[in-house]
Amino acid sequence: MASKGFIELLRLADLARARKSGRRGGQEYDWQGVVFEIGGQRLVAPMGQVSEVLAMPEYTSLPLVKPWMLGIANIRGRLLPLTDLSKFLGVPSRLTQMSQRKVIVIDHDNLFSGLLVDQVIGIEQFTNEQYRAEAIEPSSPFAPYNHGKFYKNDQDWYVFMPSLLAQDLNYTDAAI
Repeated sequence: MASKGFIELLRLADLARARKSGRRGGQEYDWQGVVFEIGGQRLVAPMGQVSEVLAMPEYTSLPLVKPWMLGIANIRGRLLPLTDLSKFLGVPSRLTQMSQRKVIVIDHDNLFSGLLVDQVIGIEQFTNEQYRAEAIEPSSPFAPYNHGKFYKNDQDWYVFMPSLLAQDLNYTDAAI
C-alpha cells in the first residue's frame, strides 16, 4: 500500500468527486490516467504505466551523466534513478523550486525510473468514444512519446506513454 499510496489517494479523491457530482464513481469509464503537467503542457499517462507518485525525495547526484539525470534516490530500499523530464525534453519548467515538483515513478520491463514533472493534477477517466488517434503536433518534444489523445470537456488530453520513453535509447543511456 505504501508504494501506491499517493495514487490510491488520487483514486479516492476522484471517487468522492464522482459521488458528489452524481456519476457512478468510475464504473462507466474505459480508461484511467494520471494527469500531470510539464512546461505548461497537460498530459495523461496510463494508470498501468505509473507505479506511484512521490514528492521530490532526497537524492545523491551522479558523476559523468547527462544534465537531465538528477541522481539516485533510495525509495524503500530500492534505488530509483531520478530524471528531470523537462530538461530531457528541452521544455522549460514552470516551477523554479524542485521541492514543489512531483516524481512519477515508472516500472516498465527492466526500467525503474522517476520522472520529475511540474505537477501531478490527479486521475482522469475517459470512455473509448472520447479517444482520438490524433497525435500531438510533430514538432512537439512530446511527440515521440504520444499515443493519441482524449477529447473531453472541450479540451484535448494528450496521452504520454512512459513505455515509449523506456524504449528511447537517448533516455536509457544517461552516461556522458
